[in-house]
Amino acid sequence: MAKASPFTLPLPKLGADILSQESSLPKGTVRRAHNVVIDNVGQFDRRPGYSKIISLPKAHSLWRNADRTLVASQGVLYEANLVAGSVSSIFSGLPLHTPVTYTEVGTDTYFCAPGVLGKITATGLVRRPGVANMVGLFPTLAETVGGLAPGKYGVAYSLLNDLGEESGLSSVSWIDLPNGGGILLSVLQNASDVTRMNIYSTTPDGEDLYLSTNVAQAATASIVQQNSQRRASKEFLDPLPGGDIVRYFNGRLYIADGPWLWISESLDYGLFDVRGGYMTFGRSITMLEPVDAGLYVGFADRTLFLSGSGPGAFNQIIISKRSAVKYSGSMVPADFFGEDVVPERGKPVAVWLSEVGMAIGRQNGSVAYPQSARVRAAPADKARPLFARRNGYAQGIFCGATLDTGAVDQTT
Repeated sequence: MAKASPFTLPLPKLGADILSQESSLPKGTVRRAHNVVIDNVGQFDRRPGYSKIISLPKAHSLWRNADRTLVASQGVLYEANLVAGSVSSIFSGLPLHTPVTYTEVGTDTYFCAPGVLGKITATGLVRRPGVANMVGLFPTLAETVGGLAPGKYGVAYSLLNDLGEESGLSSVSWIDLPNGGGILLSVLQNASDVTRMNIYSTTPDGEDLYLSTNVAQAATASIVQQNSQRRASKEFLDPLPGGDIVRYFNGRLYIADGPWLWISESLDYGLFDVRGGYMTFGRSITMLEPVDAGLYVGFADRTLFLSGSGPGAFNQIIISKRSAVKYSGSMVPADFFGEDVVPERGKPVAVWLSEVGMAIGRQNGSVAYPQSARVRAAPADKARPLFARRNGYAQGIFCGATLDTGAVDQTT
């Protein structure tokens, strides 16, 4: 029997290929690569292990930026100190075991889950964006002593929190003052962190609301003289509802909530117009990522691109019949990928997981599927992304997703 000779395997610079027949793998690919890290030229090393930093039962939705690390567990959002190995509770009331998503707007961090939208300020205060639901609440009006001219008046009010943020306006109540006088408001609502109220009224027999006075929060207030300041600008606005995914794009917050896409007012990130501040797609949104030219919107059976600057200017384009796995979207620096895939190097790209592996959404609205010839992902309800640099390697991981079984040689 002849002695076997050593055979040098080619370096696996292309990584895994589960689609080609096992006996016909292209040069530079391997069928499986377990617990190894492969670089761009095919050199490989043992994958680093891990060590426990914090013990938090059923932890999920880990997120980190330059200022803070957040993680959820059993209905509570925590801020983590990775150096000290400790966590502190900052918000309770999350839905149990449901993923939380995050986005940054200036120095603020927004977190979102079904039924919940919150904001964390740079100093660590947690507040409800939009302050309070006011549409459908009516102040109770009665005549009192004052110097208003005779006529019919419409009255509404809003709440202001300790940061000076204003809610939308309440619904309007009306009162006739045939002999003039004043207006007493009662049954006024309160909400968490509210400190003051803005009271609005029309001119006699007018229709437009104007700011009349700003007072400390109380169950009652009064208008005793005409004082028409600025015109009201927050009618028909209510706080954005929670949802599955929150993202910031071009001066607005966007929240994916099942088939609905809720859209905030421009530069007023907590409020949306109940009359039309939304879009709907007839199928649940699974991915939402912004780039310069618009928004990538993913579903279980297709991917759209909303090309344009915002509501009223969007052009809806079907860019792919590939899926987007729920919660798998992320923004990733361009230098994680080669110039052949991402030619524009100065700005991040949108990345998500599809049934053919990683999808890369470029800044101009075009999509690349660099693994489509070699990879099929097993069906997954959701997957959370992690992109990081470790020991000189740029790595991308989709937690909760696995490769499919792939092709095998047939034997007879």
